[in-house]
Amino acid sequence: MKKKSKLKKLLIIFIILIIVAIIGILVYSFFFDNEQEEVKVIKSIPNYGYNLRENETKLYKNEFENLDDILSKDEVDYEAYAKSIAKLFIIDFYTLSNKQSKNDIGGTDFIKESMRDNFIEEARSTFYRYLEVESDDRNQDLPEVSEITSVELENTTFVLKDLEAKSTSSKRKTNEATGTTVDAYKVTISWDYKEDFGYENEANMIIIKEDKKLYIVEMD
Repeated sequence: MKKKSKLKKLLIIFIILIIVAIIGILVYSFFFDNEQEEVKVIKSIPNYGYNLRENETKLYKNEFENLDDILSKDEVDYEAYAKSIAKLFIIDFYTLSNKQSKNDIGGTDFIKESMRDNFIEEARSTFYRYLEVESDDRNQDLPEVSEITSVELENTTFVLKDLEAKSTSSKRKTNEATGTTVDAYKVTISWDYKEDFGYENEANMIIIKEDKKLYIVEMD
C-alpha cells in the first residue's frame, strides 16, 4: 500500500511539473517571444525630434534626407516642410512590409502629441489589425508604398479643441464655443504601392504649426 501511495504521489508531482512547464512556455511565448526587437536609429534631426530607423524603406530614407535639408536652412520653408512630413507619414504608415507587429505603428513622429495615443489605438484596430508578428515564418502579402505621385498644398484654418497648445507665430483667435482657430496647411496627397492590394491611395490632411514644429492633426 505504501508503494502504491508513493507512486501515486510521484505521478501527481510529475503531472504538476508538466503543467507548470506548459504554462511557463505559454507565458514566455505571450509576453516575451512576441516582443518587438529594438530597431537601430541611424540618423536624427534632434532639434525637431525626428529619427530615421534602419529598417525604413529606401523611399522613406530619401525623403528623410530631404526633410533634414529643409530643416537645416537658416530660414525654414514651411510649405516644403509640410509637404515633406506629409510624404514621410504616408510612406511610413501605409508600408507594413517592414513593421514588426500591429504595435509598430508608422508615422507617429508626425502626429500631434495630444492626439497620438488615440491615433495609435485606432491604427491598431483598423489598418494594422491583422499584421502578424515579424518572424521567419510570417507569410503575409503586405503593402509597401513605392511612390508619392502627387502633393498639393493650400492655406486654411483649423479649430484646435486642445486649448493647451502653446502660442505660435500663426495668427489665432479664441472662441469659447469651438476652441482655438489657428492657421494651417491642407495637404492633398496620393501614392502608389509596389503591389496593388486595394488599399487607399489618396488622402487629405491638416497640418498646423506649434512653435517651430509642424504636426498632422487631421486626416481623411
